[in-house]
Amino acid sequence: MDEQRVKQAVIAAIERTVDAHELAEVVRAFARGPRPTIPPEGTPTTGSQKLLTRIVLGDILDDSILSARPADRTFPLRLFFGELGTLLASDDTEGASATNADLAFTLASGLNFFFRATMDPEGKMRVGIEVSRQLYAVAHAVKMDAEVVGKAAPLLAALMTNELERLKFESVDHMKTFDSSLHERDDKSDPTSARIVRPASFLCRVAANNAIKAKAQVVT
Repeated sequence: MDEQRVKQAVIAAIERTVDAHELAEVVRAFARGPRPTIPPEGTPTTGSQKLLTRIVLGDILDDSILSARPADRTFPLRLFFGELGTLLASDDTEGASATNADLAFTLASGLNFFFRATMDPEGKMRVGIEVSRQLYAVAHAVKMDAEVVGKAAPLLAALMTNELERLKFESVDHMKTFDSSLHERDDKSDPTSARIVRPASFLCRVAANNAIKAKAQVVT
């Protein structure tokens, strides 16, 4: 997709999914000048709560994720989105916490764009790959529990695959050795090492024959 089409798709997605008054309320909260009145004890307004719920996809995820219990297969995905919401709701404005919140917001924005915007199949796949890159960037930056990430990633890949045509995403968190037929090294990698330190994006295959459409990036 060219730059203009991407901008138009983003604007269209925002118009369809975010109430203008709610968005203005949040923007004012972070803009220069007078800020809106803060409810007692910092309780978020109803509009802010609704907007945060949308940002973490709470309005489109089904109950099998939102209400998952520790014994349920989808529980790691609930933990992941809960962690994402915590990062987004952080009121720190300086230092590492602010940087982590920015990373989390970029990830949440990418997820919303992927799930809500209308795109051609190739564009959808490319956006999905970039979203997965941001997922692992956030997980690494905030030192998210590796076990949670390793269990949530394949579930998120499967969830995102539902939005694709003739393609499918796969996580490579379970792989420990570099395979050039499946992986590409991230810029931060040791080019002489075959040991995968951590994944950096999803793998994409053609659903019909399992052919590689886009290799997974990894850090070795």
